Amino acid sequence: MSVRGQTTGESRAGTQGAGASPCPLCGGREQREEERIRLADLDHEYQRQLGVGVVSEFPAGTTEVELLRCLGCGLEFYQPGVAGSAAFYAALGRNQHYYSTTRWEFTETLRRLPSVPDQLDLLDVGCGDGFFLSLVPGTRKRGLELNPDAVRRARARGLQVQEGLLSAAAEGSADVVTLFQVLEHVPQPVGVLEDAVRVLRPGGRLFVAVPNNDGYMGYALHDPLNAPPHHPLRWRGEALRHVERVAPLVLEELLEEPLAPEHLFNYRRARFVHGVSRLLGGRPLRYRVSLFTTLLRRLANVWTMASLRLVPGRPTHPGSGASSLAVYRKRAG
Repeated sequence: MSVRGQTTGESRAGTQGAGASPCPLCGGREQREEERIRLADLDHEYQRQLGVGVVSEFPAGTTEVELLRCLGCGLEFYQPGVAGSAAFYAALGRNQHYYSTTRWEFTETLRRLPSVPDQLDLLDVGCGDGFFLSLVPGTRKRGLELNPDAVRRARARGLQVQEGLLSAAAEGSADVVTLFQVLEHVPQPVGVLEDAVRVLRPGGRLFVAVPNNDGYMGYALHDPLNAPPHHPLRWRGEALRHVERVAPLVLEELLEEPLAPEHLFNYRRARFVHGVSRLLGGRPLRYRVSLFTTLLRRLANVWTMASLRLVPGRPTHPGSGASSLAVYRKRAG
């Protein structure tokens, strides 16, 4: 680890004072640098894995990106805090697997909705092609999405989906707002949370699903989608619990997705990399492109494939899957 502005050994950590950028969630200025990432390395991984370049998404002259962890609320955020452009998401959206149809948070949210159709107004923010909305019973449901191609696909399903931001939604127009895999994409989450509260009626519920960085995703090697411009923020349970302090919301439940069969390869590979790193006395830079990390990634792939053949089942000890789901209720008054 390092203190901003100086290079140090990985075992050292530092805090930032009054000159640091404020935390996007709590505004705190006490932070620890988790990693310093070369933009060229990050761009290399986006190009290699997704065929999308990202250098142009960052301010001119940017050569490094810092991953910081707020010591006040636990939120991890990147500096510069760049969110992807419309062109970036259009390029990602052309991948037919980008909008998932098997997300755990869909099922968990449906279980918590009233069983009687047309009993509430539901707004799905960042609804993609509308798959979740298609699962919600009744007709009092609508979605917001920024990707025009996804909006067209959602409307082709017969769904009421508009291209736009949550800030444009009418005050008090929803009993339920869902933010599935949205808050990790926005550099300033407090504004989105405030808009969600404004749109909710008294006692309304907010469902927030984010990648679970307390689990294997938090230390996966060479995962470009968990970095900017796709994810300028990395959420942990501590930060989700802190939301109560910055918005008039009460946390009712905080759930972690169980480890599912489709997570096993990434889970075991991340565990292997983490174990090797500890044996070597530290943690590898997650986005550094070097001979060491390339060899480590290839060795991890070989080991993981072999382990899945020898022991194909899930581990007997608890393992966290890909997402966390926080369920909030709007405070009265």
